[in-house]
Amino acid sequence: MDHRRFLAPDSLLRPSAASDIFARIGGRSTVAALIDGLYDRIEADPALRQLFGAHLLAERAGQKRFFTEWLGGTPAYSDTAYLPLKHRHDLFPITPGVAGKWLAHFCASLESSVGDAQARSAIHAAVSRLAMSLVNTEGRAAAIRVQSHGTCLRYKPAIASLNLARRGDAVPLGELLGSAPDVLASETHAATLLHLAAINGRTAVVELLLGHGVDVNKPSPIAGLILVTPLCAARLKRRKDVEMLLLARGAQEDIFTHAFLGEREALDAELANEPGLAQVLDPAVDVLQITPVHHAVAGNQVDALRLLLAHASSPILNVSRAMRLAAARQSVGLVRLLLEAGADASRLGAGRWVVNPELASMLSRAGAYVDRSGAWIGAACTGNQGRKDDPDYVAALLRHGARVDDRRQVGQNADGGRATALHYAAKAGFVRTIGVLLAHGADPGAKDDNGLTPMDWLERSAESVDRAAVRQLLRTC
Repeated sequence: MDHRRFLAPDSLLRPSAASDIFARIGGRSTVAALIDGLYDRIEADPALRQLFGAHLLAERAGQKRFFTEWLGGTPAYSDTAYLPLKHRHDLFPITPGVAGKWLAHFCASLESSVGDAQARSAIHAAVSRLAMSLVNTEGRAAAIRVQSHGTCLRYKPAIASLNLARRGDAVPLGELLGSAPDVLASETHAATLLHLAAINGRTAVVELLLGHGVDVNKPSPIAGLILVTPLCAARLKRRKDVEMLLLARGAQEDIFTHAFLGEREALDAELANEPGLAQVLDPAVDVLQITPVHHAVAGNQVDALRLLLAHASSPILNVSRAMRLAAARQSVGLVRLLLEAGADASRLGAGRWVVNPELASMLSRAGAYVDRSGAWIGAACTGNQGRKDDPDYVAALLRHGARVDDRRQVGQNADGGRATALHYAAKAGFVRTIGVLLAHGADPGAKDDNGLTPMDWLERSAESVDRAAVRQLLRTC
């Protein structure tokens, strides 16, 4: 499976392996103190602080989930993360000096928060390997990283390369790579380019990228944490010429490809020889728990999932993420298999499963509901990520546990406070959604944590919003 790997195997070793280290150090409260100490030090370090976002609230929470899982606690990070560590960090200019500074702060916090000397030593050794594995530049940072902000690509030649690879414009892409070779300095970006060329059948671009040394096997995201190889992408879209080219250049088969594509004969052979492969961890997503089960679900392969579950030992790893994938696909067959395998539907939360009557009925009986965290508001009442006014979705969410007085955090900063669904819908100009919310008792005079009403939020809306229509709705209630 090493052909799928981005980080070195020894960097992923966990100090919790076959140990009780999480409990020994004091569990969740100690991890919280460790991470708070780390981020307090980062806040005071100008050299590191500039690599982080404007606010560290979300980063602190994410790191607490990560180290809770990494040290042997609950797998809350694998359940909620959206990128592998390599992909999260690959566009940061991480030198040995930067990694060393981070490690120094981590170790200082470790010293003050963990009393067990043996545990400290084990944690320090493992974290050192992990941190140094994320180093991506020894000297001058590549241009693709100098102008980036975390996972946000800002290097114009790299942005241009995505469209060229997708369209199959091999000649201009070759010219661009000649004038801006740093486009390929990021292994994850290079993998994305090859993925785009393969899935769109751009044989000439595939040839070009392989000629520039892009790895024929490195996978790229196709559905969240589901990373597929160029070979899998080509087969998915039946790009036979690209498939033959990739195989000729050393593309390798693997169980994740067979699961995603539902290649039953290959799966049968692999699992008969080694049943444990049913839950082998995908090295492409480094420290996270993604297995062939998740690939089969993402590929909507009911028969492949049934076969994998028949060979999988209990419990099913990270089954809550698999359930969310299946529910997002609105696949009754996938969901039924996962429920039979012991998936806990009560952890599902908000999602479009609520609009599918058969699926919603099945999941509701199994304990699924929309929680009161306000997460549903971001999924249905904002114009972010191209979302549209969808009153049927909002009505279905309200039928399955959401409430009009639920509140959502404004941004990542605690100072931003919280606001209701009506605040967000007003700003987005979702007139029909506003009507549904008001019909369910939403208060047009409700104030967010900063004392602002939905009408106040409307004044900050985009020019495309029909403000008059929104005002009329809010004033008539």
